[in-house]
Amino acid sequence: MNSSPLDAPRTILIVDDVPENLRVLSKTLLGQGYQVRCAKNGAMALMGANTAPPDVILLDIKMPDLDGYEVCRRLKASPTTHDIPVVFLSASDDVLDKVKAFEVGGVDYITKPFEIAEVLARVQSQIALRSAKAEISQLNTQLEQRIQQRTVQLQAANQQLQREIKERKLAEKRLQESEERLESILNSLEEVVWSVCPKTRKLFYLNSAAQKVYGRPVAEFFENPNLWLEAVHPEDRRKVERSHQMLLQQGSAELEYRILQPDGTLRWVSTRSRVIYENSVAVRLDGIVYDITRRKQAEEQLVYDALHDALTSLPNRNLFMERLESALHRAKRNSNYLFAVLFIDLDRFKVVNDSLGHTLGDQLLCAIADLLQQCLRSTDTIARFGGDEFTILLDDIKDITDAIRIAERLQAQLTAPFQLENHTIFSSASIGIALSSPSYLEAQDLLRDADIAMYQAKEQGKARYAIFDQEMYQKTLKLLRLESDLRQALERQEFCLHYQPIISLTTGKLTGFEALIRWRHPQSGLISPTKFISVAEDIGLIVTIGEWVLQEACRQLHVWQAQFPHLMPLKLSVNIAGQQIREPNFIHQIDRVLTETGLDGSYLQLEITESTLIEYAQETVRTLLEIRSRRIQLSIDDFGQGYSSLSYLHRFPINSLKIDRSFVSGMHSNGENYEIVRTITTLAHILGMNVVAEGVETPEQFSVLRTLGCEFGQGYLFARSLNCASATALMANNPQWLELTELNQPL
Repeated sequence: MNSSPLDAPRTILIVDDVPENLRVLSKTLLGQGYQVRCAKNGAMALMGANTAPPDVILLDIKMPDLDGYEVCRRLKASPTTHDIPVVFLSASDDVLDKVKAFEVGGVDYITKPFEIAEVLARVQSQIALRSAKAEISQLNTQLEQRIQQRTVQLQAANQQLQREIKERKLAEKRLQESEERLESILNSLEEVVWSVCPKTRKLFYLNSAAQKVYGRPVAEFFENPNLWLEAVHPEDRRKVERSHQMLLQQGSAELEYRILQPDGTLRWVSTRSRVIYENSVAVRLDGIVYDITRRKQAEEQLVYDALHDALTSLPNRNLFMERLESALHRAKRNSNYLFAVLFIDLDRFKVVNDSLGHTLGDQLLCAIADLLQQCLRSTDTIARFGGDEFTILLDDIKDITDAIRIAERLQAQLTAPFQLENHTIFSSASIGIALSSPSYLEAQDLLRDADIAMYQAKEQGKARYAIFDQEMYQKTLKLLRLESDLRQALERQEFCLHYQPIISLTTGKLTGFEALIRWRHPQSGLISPTKFISVAEDIGLIVTIGEWVLQEACRQLHVWQAQFPHLMPLKLSVNIAGQQIREPNFIHQIDRVLTETGLDGSYLQLEITESTLIEYAQETVRTLLEIRSRRIQLSIDDFGQGYSSLSYLHRFPINSLKIDRSFVSGMHSNGENYEIVRTITTLAHILGMNVVAEGVETPEQFSVLRTLGCEFGQGYLFARSLNCASATALMANNPQWLELTELNQPL
């Protein structure tokens, strides 16, 4: 028997724009006896595949001209290349990329960097499948030829009867061998192969794979021609019938649908079928059924994962936005339909993560997710929006009171403690509420307004809810404009420093200044730091701004030292934010500033807050010791206003405490504030620290502070904060505050 095309070496077309990948794959496949052709881009691949169709195509996805998805679409659209199996090669392991690869017609997906053994196994699998299909087709053709040959032989003359009988027996033997071979091949396949009568649907052939896929003995299909349709899922029977009619009209059809096994197990199948004609008359319907249940389950899982949070299994941002869009469209069609969006942010969740670890933090998020779900109706949607943020779509409510009632219920439930791994954890949440209205055109606008309301609830003290109104929106817009202007302020040189004198309460002499930043806004004028420092901290600009303040303050003090040597040594106090101290290169910044400005570090005093000391105690101590080694003095600003953890003071290399103005204000000789100031002063002196009182505004305050032994003071009694020119003029007058009666104005 002559060699068949099926026995010829198989041709593999490799499409990849990376020469190294082409070289490695080509060498390996050639070594396995395959014929290999290569294409560096999609256009060459399409031309080569249509000119000389290969047996398998290994197709890269990321290519400069046509990506792999487009090349595959065009291959499947061409009759010449439609049946060539396409195996995708990609560096991406993203499940959505894999889904897309199968959607455009790929039969397999290999992730780079690939294992050669895996590539060979996948190629051999596709070659084997393609060979089996080709051999089936070839054997069918042979079968038809043998039948025709037999018909011709039977019509021969009687004198040829003996020869015809011998030839017929030989033909029957060969036919039997072919049929046995075909049967063996077909029964080795996992795909169901069938052949039926186009009119009666009576089976001509069905291989043994049908029992595994359909869960029914093969004999039942021969006994009941309607069993094919009865096995189809009831919801899919109509489209299967339509597909059958299309098959008879067009000659071929492909379809995916569900079937039910006798025990109720659902499976997905994909069918490819065609009509076999003789003399333009349909004589047979042939087809292959593929079990694609695993693929469908994988696709469904991918879709689920794409729309749900991996930690809590709640809907994620994408699914929530889809449902919010649907609610918005429904509201546009029905003026009586009302819904609300709740934006929930857990209060101080970061403390749990930082103190107890992210594992316990994740457990808390899951517990809260379960709790929130229990408080809602089945028609409502709760989603984890990210981090410790949750969103709720309250569907079809009567009015805002429904949303308020649910928000109050949620907050009441969240006050109960959670028991997690022998830890009792208390939680609370800030909730923003946005009610639907005809003015909303986009879902993201509703979400934005609920988010704005949530931040308003946090500003009001947390553990509460706030309902969005237009005033909140205007406030947010104003804040956004402030943020935008602030980002450009440093570049536009809009910042300046003012200086508030610090006076010795013993001698009445000027001992230094506190440098205070001001913002000269081109439209709004001079802006106090109380308006923009917190914003700078939130948007990550405080480190850059703080570095500028330190540079400018040191530069100016060095100028004054040269200009007024008789007033020296004056010290300059500069406020340092906690974020600056936590910067890894903060010490390097200080060294650079002192070097560039020529200022001796002993004239510089850095002021830090209590919270910075307490929250990052261990790390901060090391940084402060580095600072003190440069003879720079350290001061705790606004002492008593924050943590007031007196037990921490001895751990830090602090030179002085600044008593917050809230204690100085209203202080008299027998009041509560007096006792607080006396205690702070006594403690500071015991620890070897000086005391600076802020907000000194009256001669009485001056007198009490001096009596208590407070060394320094600053406030409106001496002078307000001065711009550079006014501070220079003050020093030129060599001011001294000698007598209490003269303290209203410097001499």
